[in-house]
Amino acid sequence: KAKVGGNTNASDEIKELFDNNKVFDYPKPTSLLKNLIDRIVVDGDTVLDFFSGSGSTADAVMQLTAEGNCSNLNYIMIQIPEKIYEMINGAEAPLQKKAAVAAFKMGYRTVDQIGIDRIIRAAEKIRKAYPETAADLGFRHYILREPSADTLDKIEKFDPDSFTVADNHFLQEFGLPAVLTTWLVWDGYGLTSSCKEVDLAGYTAFWKDKHLYLITSDFKQEAVLALVDKYMTDGDFGPENVVLFGYSFTWTEREELRENLAYLSS
Repeated sequence: KAKVGGNTNASDEIKELFDNNKVFDYPKPTSLLKNLIDRIVVDGDTVLDFFSGSGSTADAVMQLTAEGNCSNLNYIMIQIPEKIYEMINGAEAPLQKKAAVAAFKMGYRTVDQIGIDRIIRAAEKIRKAYPETAADLGFRHYILREPSADTLDKIEKFDPDSFTVADNHFLQEFGLPAVLTTWLVWDGYGLTSSCKEVDLAGYTAFWKDKHLYLITSDFKQEAVLALVDKYMTDGDFGPENVVLFGYSFTWTEREELRENLAYLSS
């Protein structure tokens, strides 16, 4: 029978990672999680934990990958920013739990912050234990935030032909990384894909395989000419789709870009 550990083992893991501080109550032992995960996953699977807490599941997945049990195993951790403090007389004070006090003293204020740092610390430990591993021990952090009612209303009523000036409200609301990631997911590249930045006469575009994304405004004529030139002179550059963030482009800019791209295909 496999030894899967218990609460004491899990607490010891936390303390080892956090400079002998127990910053989380009742963590799950990675030995147990590894045993369970290893029984059901196949290479290429994604392990999802809706209540990730201190990030034990992510730690277990990284260990399995580094150990060679699965060469391509991924994880998605979900955790609400649950506070470990309360406001007393206008000042932050830790909740009256030993783990919360220890975490508060180390600078953490929410459970997800502990989990994020645990993944970082665990990855460093794994790299030292398996210096030859080619496993990807990095991660990306996404925050769910509900857009304002005004933004949702504008999206529903979007009319590209009515734009005479660019509207940067949406990029300010969502941020460029959120827009780019949304498109990457929509186009099948996933949440962890990376893009190449393409300099078009000072304008930054984003290129991933068959797609070139134009998101920000100020796409001047020089950028159009630079894009056409790159298509004609760079043999390695050949995205099949040029995707525009509609709110950043006026009708005139879109038409100029369309005419020049049509020239390339003629």
